[in-house]
Amino acid sequence: MVTVLYFLELRLFFQQEETAKPFPVTIEKLSGLWHCTPRNAKLIVRKLAEMGWIDWRPGLGRGNASVLTFLADADDILLAEGKLRMEQGDVTEAMELLNRFGKPAVKEQFMEWLSAGLGYCTPSESNHYQDTLRFPVYRSIVTLDPAQVYYHFDAHLVRQLFNTLVHFDTDSRTIHPSIAHSWEMSADHKEWTFYLKKNVVFHHGRELTAHDVVFSLDRLRSHPEKYEASWMLGYIAQLEAVDARTVRILLQEPNYLFLRLLSTTPTSIVPAEIVLETAGEFGKNPIGTGPFRLVRLDEGICILEAFSGHFQGRPQLDRVEILLFPDLETGILHEPDWTSVMMSHGIAAKAEALREAIIRDSRDWCDLETLFSCCNLLVFNQWKTGPQNHPQFRQALDLLIDRELMIAELGGDRVFPAKGFRPFFPQLATWSAERKPRPGAAQIAALLAESGYQGETLRMVMTSYHEPDALWIQARCKDYGIRLEIDVREPFEFANHDLLPEHDCQLFGNVFSHDEISELEMYLQKNYFLPSFDASLAEAVHRETAALFREADESVRQQKLAHIEALIQDNHAVLYLVQKKSQASFHKSVRGVTINPSGWLDFQKVWFHPHASQPVQQ
Repeated sequence: MVTVLYFLELRLFFQQEETAKPFPVTIEKLSGLWHCTPRNAKLIVRKLAEMGWIDWRPGLGRGNASVLTFLADADDILLAEGKLRMEQGDVTEAMELLNRFGKPAVKEQFMEWLSAGLGYCTPSESNHYQDTLRFPVYRSIVTLDPAQVYYHFDAHLVRQLFNTLVHFDTDSRTIHPSIAHSWEMSADHKEWTFYLKKNVVFHHGRELTAHDVVFSLDRLRSHPEKYEASWMLGYIAQLEAVDARTVRILLQEPNYLFLRLLSTTPTSIVPAEIVLETAGEFGKNPIGTGPFRLVRLDEGICILEAFSGHFQGRPQLDRVEILLFPDLETGILHEPDWTSVMMSHGIAAKAEALREAIIRDSRDWCDLETLFSCCNLLVFNQWKTGPQNHPQFRQALDLLIDRELMIAELGGDRVFPAKGFRPFFPQLATWSAERKPRPGAAQIAALLAESGYQGETLRMVMTSYHEPDALWIQARCKDYGIRLEIDVREPFEFANHDLLPEHDCQLFGNVFSHDEISELEMYLQKNYFLPSFDASLAEAVHRETAALFREADESVRQQKLAHIEALIQDNHAVLYLVQKKSQASFHKSVRGVTINPSGWLDFQKVWFHPHASQPVQQ
């Protein structure tokens, strides 16, 4: 790598010189180029000559110029080194090399090679073939600690690495055994006893015990200042390990959603001693009981391997390699080859490319497009004094943000105006015909005047993923005399509300998983909606959610949730913007393709038909 870097720096500095044509140069100039001593510069030159990349004729006498001739093609060397870095999993280094030294044609050639390698492959490891799924993701991984997970992609990976006491089936909407094979509860739903399966083994080889369950749940509920999801277990009064395979939990009051809470990602069971030993590093080197185990995680790649000792059976897929490209330009990767599984997940250019691939070979390609239950939200910070504290100001912003115009101008994966958490399908309703006319500038100006707005600057925070929407809103605000400042922050800052800088509002996306817990999570965590509630609204939400846990009838709970959402909408505490979709395209050799409620491919269910990869006969 170092030798290649010296050559590429040399060739870039003398880019005007032709290959195979000698030109004069001094050791002093090379020392300055490589920031080293003349002695080391001579050693580097000798190494490059031994590699056959240059020819070097030293000058005779002190101060006399030597003669250098480039023999190798820098583009070929760069391409070979970039491929080698990528194959070794050094994604970040490979991309940095290409960005620093690559000409457009070389970058295009590298991306063509990379795109061809995405998808399903069976590399040989010591004469043993592995079914490997390799795909890119255009985001970074913040943490894989279940108790601290915030982003849905991180949560998706955590579900591959960990298990919970019980499992919630999203299709049947029922609770099933997982680590616990059975459980009992008292008539008043306050006392719960869970019986653990035998031979549930962590990835490092130790068998899971009731002590791990108690530790996992207790660390979440006992540290609300550290774990935003601690509200999920706040009703626990007592937690104990009766014996090695029995856990008893006593609640302060009845909770008819307790099992559902115990199936959520934050309540995943972790090995007590590993968490204590690794302290804050557990999110980077997690150890669980899940169907896959983590073997590598750095800035450029995440590698999972099937865990053969999984208590529910080994996955059919052997290995998952996720290439992380948080800063990659949209659409730079081509559609993958015919064996590929590809998640566009909000990347419009890739979705279009994949659709074109399907059209060209419709017999072999399948398309799975779902309405990704995600909507962009504008959440106001009521914990800070500013214009956003006034309901009329928030209402004015709501009226000036024309959702249909945003969709028309920004396009991409934005599909429908958002009416709330739940996906709305205007083609199945009469909404278009009944749509109210857009409010005029006079109405918005009147609301701003009523709010007492005097031209103060409103500060909005978001990640770069939502920056296009933020810039669009900023332009709309400017048209109405509202000063909006855009502050793009790093993803990890949003996982903990206390890490965010002082701000007036926040723009982010919420994934609605069609269940009660996803809504309650938004209402009860301070890194979601909680800061947007003024005192009266916060009291009303707390009262409604507390009553909801005590309600046995699901239909009544749904009514209560709808009432909470209506309160928030009437208060304009949160503005729902647009709904988004995701799309997966896959070859017929790929079986078991499902998109989970968070919009991601479920690795555990994927398998590859051994004969479906044969060419189609004409």
